[in-house]
Amino acid sequence: MIIAIPAMMFGGCSEKNSNANDVRFTIEASTDQPVRIYCPTDQNESGTVINNHYESSFKTDTAVFSIEARCHDDATLITIRVWVNGKLVKEVSGNKYLTSGTITVE
Repeated sequence: MIIAIPAMMFGGCSEKNSNANDVRFTIEASTDQPVRIYCPTDQNESGTVINNHYESSFKTDTAVFSIEARCHDDATLITIRVWVNGKLVKEVSGNKYLTSGTITVE
């Protein structure tokens, strides 16, 4: 009986991980101007500065998040794309300041 309990506990853990959603996102800029981004994978509050292209991914069970991108150059076109489990769920483009809006992953 003692052996069966740990086996059930480990089985439950791997089942939960298999239900995690794969989230991948890209941010692209039309120029080499620096773009500051704020995203769920950032490790600090000041964001990350990128040039041209940025790509990241993470796993989550349930989450609500958004992604922001800011550039001082008004002519730089910024595009944010977000995929959940391989399906494109959000694509937005704009200049200077851009947000993905709220994305809910269930």
